[in-house]
Amino acid sequence: MISLIRRNTMQYEFNLDNPLFFVNSEDSVDTSKKYSVVLPYDWHEVANNTEWVTQYPMNHIIDRQGWKVHISATFEDSHEILDIVAQVCHEFLVTFKHLSTEKRFILRNSKIANRGYSGKFITCYPGLEILEDFLNSLEQRLKDFSGPYILSDKRWERAPIYLRYGVFRDAIPNQEEPLKIDELLISGKSVKDSREPRFVVPEGIALPVFLKKWLEDSEQTESQDFPFVIKSAIRFSNSGGIYRAHLKEANKEVILREVRPYTGLDFDGKYSSDRLTAEESALIKLKDMYSVPNVLWSGTVWEHRYLAVDKMKGIPLNRWVTKNYPIYDFAAGDKKYLSRIYSILTELISLVEEAHSRNVFHQDIHLANILIDENDNVSLIDWEQARFDDTNKVEQQAAALGFGSWINDFPSQIDWYGVKQVAHYLFFPLLEQSAFVCGYELQLLKHAKELFTRLDFPQNDIDAVERTIEYLDQKVTPVRNLTTKKIVKPFNDSIEFCNQLDVLEYYNKLVRGLYVAYNEWNRTSKGDRKFPVHYYGLDINQGIAYSDLGILWGYRELVTLLQEEDALQGEFFHLKQAIIQKTISSFDNDKFSPGLFDGIVGSIWIIYKLGEIDLAKKLFVEHFNSLLNQCESKNLYSGGAGILLVGIYMLSKGLDDELIENKIIEKLELFSREYQKNPNSFCPVGKSETQSNDPYQNTGGLLYGHLGLGWLFGEAFRYTHNELYKECLNLAILTELEAYDLDRMGSLQYHQGNRLLPYLSTGSAGMLLVIVRNSQFLDGELLNIQDKLEKAVDSNFCVFPGLFNGLCGLELSKRLYRGKNNPVNDQRELLKKLSIYFSSIERGVIIAGDSGLKITTDIASGFGGIALSLISLQNNQLELLPHIS
Repeated sequence: MISLIRRNTMQYEFNLDNPLFFVNSEDSVDTSKKYSVVLPYDWHEVANNTEWVTQYPMNHIIDRQGWKVHISATFEDSHEILDIVAQVCHEFLVTFKHLSTEKRFILRNSKIANRGYSGKFITCYPGLEILEDFLNSLEQRLKDFSGPYILSDKRWERAPIYLRYGVFRDAIPNQEEPLKIDELLISGKSVKDSREPRFVVPEGIALPVFLKKWLEDSEQTESQDFPFVIKSAIRFSNSGGIYRAHLKEANKEVILREVRPYTGLDFDGKYSSDRLTAEESALIKLKDMYSVPNVLWSGTVWEHRYLAVDKMKGIPLNRWVTKNYPIYDFAAGDKKYLSRIYSILTELISLVEEAHSRNVFHQDIHLANILIDENDNVSLIDWEQARFDDTNKVEQQAAALGFGSWINDFPSQIDWYGVKQVAHYLFFPLLEQSAFVCGYELQLLKHAKELFTRLDFPQNDIDAVERTIEYLDQKVTPVRNLTTKKIVKPFNDSIEFCNQLDVLEYYNKLVRGLYVAYNEWNRTSKGDRKFPVHYYGLDINQGIAYSDLGILWGYRELVTLLQEEDALQGEFFHLKQAIIQKTISSFDNDKFSPGLFDGIVGSIWIIYKLGEIDLAKKLFVEHFNSLLNQCESKNLYSGGAGILLVGIYMLSKGLDDELIENKIIEKLELFSREYQKNPNSFCPVGKSETQSNDPYQNTGGLLYGHLGLGWLFGEAFRYTHNELYKECLNLAILTELEAYDLDRMGSLQYHQGNRLLPYLSTGSAGMLLVIVRNSQFLDGELLNIQDKLEKAVDSNFCVFPGLFNGLCGLELSKRLYRGKNNPVNDQRELLKKLSIYFSSIERGVIIAGDSGLKITTDIASGFGGIALSLISLQNNQLELLPHIS
């Protein structure tokens, strides 16, 4: 459940089972075999959620906290182990829970499972008075079984039995201390129940003698000398890690791969240790190839297996492309990019041919597994998926997004499919959507050719790359798309129109696409929302960003551009009324925020924009005080700034309530004076260490940072002419700028983690829009940065198409900044650039927003954002935010 007051983290429970849309995990159907055990007469069983099944003896209350006993298992023995553990629990009257299905078991033991809870198949809740006997009984019956080591716990003896001290259950109201589910009570004090992937005994716990001895003995047995020294971690997974290390005996820097036994289980029944064995075998077979790492050492230390290999020179191919691709016109450089990628592809093709001649098939060719050194030499790494037989068709077990085969195929063909996708990516680096739309990569060819022709790259270089791609396209197995996704097809139209009627044709295609997506969603989804959205918004059906109301607003604006008023009657009218009523009825549901983009005040504003003006004003008056009181954050997205912004908008539209009017002005002035005193208390100042597009991980930019407060202050100054707000506007922009840096090309962008961002929500586009909107109120030094911001948004393409974090936001800010006010031309240019991301569905077009994986129609990433961008260009102003006319 989402708490009413947003915290700085958010969990997204979604799955990809639906071929077309993101859906909540609870809406998916698990058809795998269930785990089940006998239920004694005086016991009860309950499935509290889709993951766990609990059995407990009636008339028996477990302690609130104690030593949890976790049991892990191999997949092959899991049913037998569950039967044994259940028998012991029944004998000792110990409450226990177990995973519900085999699919849940595989996911919990997969490579990507959370390391803090991976491996936990059964959890038992014994009292301290029986703990030793209970453990010994389990040990006697499970000593011949194996299972993955549970990182949050410590193993009891030999069997896959693990312990940690933690919370068993919620506190009983009015009978026990009112503690949270992650709090322990130790010596009368509340202590955090640490659930990290490491064993911790909470300070202050009194240990019985048998547990003290167990801890002392285990520390002695786990000490072992390592033949290597780990320098740093490259990445971790549930299966283990990949490290930069120093191999002592060889006195050499190496790449060290680690695997934990019985982890990394895939749906083919293989563990991470099987894949490490395959990698070692592949590298031995290829040992004299300069472009493949040599094995330098392998072995087992403690319980983990390790493989040390050569540290190959170079950077991953995706980083090489980021450094060298002409994303901006002014970065086209020496025109050698195409000749360089032709050489890289030629070398990669030769490398794969040589591996195949030795009956080694990589099976996971993608950008991160290809290294390019300073001389453009190619290395191919990460051979853990390797196969050694090409006689039978197989299913590809692992694939990066956009590089996986659509069909079961021969291992050699799977490799060539990966090489082909690499070639397409190098020519035009937008490939993720080819995992959703079969043949999408072919849609990109004409855009790549147009780009390099316009940038005056040598024609013979363009032709050479095209011939290589054609060769690879013909080399792979033709795909007969029999999946449900076959209704979504590449968009092959050429958008070259130049008049209003041609533009309107594509508005119709967008509207038709929304209609088809709406029908498909309502036919296949179990959820109660009306439109498909990005997984960020599956549980957030209020506010601007992801709500049904927001999507309906986008539809209304686009239909208005089409001048088809009849489309706003009939079905639309009834749908609008139903969504509004449902939205209002859930205002008192404590899972929703009060905010503008994710909450109630945003819904009220959209109700106003949908033409229900009196209703919106009434709702605002009714809820204003409670919304402001419930709101802890200050930003525009989910905080007080958004509520106050809607407040002054309502005042500007004639809100007939003097009491509320005085309250808004009073709160607005207090908000502004507090900001003047301490901007840092409103939003963090400076560069962000977190690297994410997640709305609840972001702290900068128009939607999440000081820039959004600047938008509020600018509108407040327009409405009141109070100099306080003009001062705060300038202060907010200056404070926001502390997080911005110039890139190597001189464009000014928001610094987040290891990247610079130009987006509307977080970055240069948002900054440019605030400055354009308020230029007459700003100090001269702030106006001098506009050309550097324009540089950042004037790109040839963007990874995503959406309004918040994609191309729509960049194009909109650029065109509003230039202010030529030629709506048809601007809309045509936006649609032309968006056509790279369009997919055809029936007679319409759709967008797979901010992932390329699924259809999204929300304002943040999909259709709704495109509609608002088009109407903003029509009106020559940003329509996403309330503004004072």
